[in-house]
Amino acid sequence: MAGDRGSTYLSGCAAAGKKCEKESFHMANTEFGKDKIKRVICLVLIFGGFAILHNFVPEGLDQAGWDGFLVLFVTVLLWLTEAVPMAVTSIFALFFGAWVGFEKEANILANFASTGPFFLLAAMVIGQIFTKVGLGRRISLYVLPMFGNKAKAVLLAVMMGTCVVSMFLADIPTALVFFGLCAPILEQNGCEPGKSKFGKAIMLGIPVGAAIGGIGTPAGSGMNAVTMSLLKNICGVEISFGQWSLVGVPVALVSIVLAWLILCWLCKPEIDIVKGLDSLKEDRKNVGPLKGDELKFTIVFAIMVVLWFIPKQTGIDMYMTAWGGIFIMSLPGMNLVNWKEASTKIDWSAFLICGAATALATVVANLGTGAWLSGILSNLFLSKVAGMGLVVLLLVINVMMAVGHYPMPQGVSLAGLCLPVVGALAVNLGLNPIVVCLPVCMSTSMLLLVPIDPTCFTTYSGGYWKIKDMMSSGILITIGYILVSSLWTAVIAATGALG
Repeated sequence: MAGDRGSTYLSGCAAAGKKCEKESFHMANTEFGKDKIKRVICLVLIFGGFAILHNFVPEGLDQAGWDGFLVLFVTVLLWLTEAVPMAVTSIFALFFGAWVGFEKEANILANFASTGPFFLLAAMVIGQIFTKVGLGRRISLYVLPMFGNKAKAVLLAVMMGTCVVSMFLADIPTALVFFGLCAPILEQNGCEPGKSKFGKAIMLGIPVGAAIGGIGTPAGSGMNAVTMSLLKNICGVEISFGQWSLVGVPVALVSIVLAWLILCWLCKPEIDIVKGLDSLKEDRKNVGPLKGDELKFTIVFAIMVVLWFIPKQTGIDMYMTAWGGIFIMSLPGMNLVNWKEASTKIDWSAFLICGAATALATVVANLGTGAWLSGILSNLFLSKVAGMGLVVLLLVINVMMAVGHYPMPQGVSLAGLCLPVVGALAVNLGLNPIVVCLPVCMSTSMLLLVPIDPTCFTTYSGGYWKIKDMMSSGILITIGYILVSSLWTAVIAATGALG
């Protein structure tokens, strides 16, 4: 009897298990079905809209210019909806544009192979080496206790350290290094995820510091080089590493102090003294002097930074410096680059997106679409704004870029649409294109209003903050950044340092 009851019980469990499996499978299929339907609807609307609008060429623009604009807009919509994988869309758009006929295939592909995407690739490789050799941990061990052991001082040290390192290295590796060091310190101080305000401030401060630091120099983010390439291709002007840094570094440093004050106000630390910093001193002793791969990378990278600032004296531009440095790190005896390993960690989608955005935006600008759009915007309000002074114009452009991240969170896509317009506007108004376009270039990394950038989520797994925390603090921090950026850019422009 007992055996029969056991058999009956097991049979019931098996039946229940099969039923659960069927329900789970049904739910998965339902979700997959809904996603599939949404993607199909998006594709129909996007390409249906293109087919209709293609026949309505607006006044002041020819068919080629209108088609180029529509193809760029279709590409951006496909990226936003992800109806098709973004990398696939990037390659498809290049050939789709040639098929539509607004430009020859060879010309579109030639603009894809511009300097910006390849600098982005270099930044990703250098960031991997920086993490692998352990230099990031060494730096963080010195940074954390540099202002003392008071909670607010430690927060400032973390944010300032992340910001400065991120000026020269990719945002994500920098943020991950500081996250790895700060997480055990928060645990040691009893900072419970989801409850500790100090923990929230630290874990928000790391990605904020990395994002703000990324605007400091062209090396701070691969997106910077992409927008510099766009500026050169579209407006015919080139901004140097030094000119960008002359604006970016002070803006980043002042903005990070403002961000620190904002986080101290929003997330007032519940502890006064941070324990565990003394152990970092012991860790520094255990790390020992620079040697091996860490020393090799430090020497080569230090030379690269110097060369980035003196291209006119050496005749070596920032792109050659980046890849020349990687080449040297790959030589026998250096062995800092393992390409098989590196290639698996590279975000190839980002590379393809940047290349496609650069190619399409450049071609569209050359077709006169940017001048057409800038003329419309000038007539609407921008010419009046420009008449109010450069500071007001820069404020408006910065606000437009910040708000533009809501419908278009892909920074390089937003820049690809805006640079042709703003560049043409600068020419029409007789302004220096570098001065007017620099806020567009720098804002591609400032995604604090819409925290979907991977940098923002480097510390999210710690559980100390929620999306609403990043957005609420991001609004105030972005306002501070806009004010600082607009005022300082105007001051530097008045000196003539930007040409």
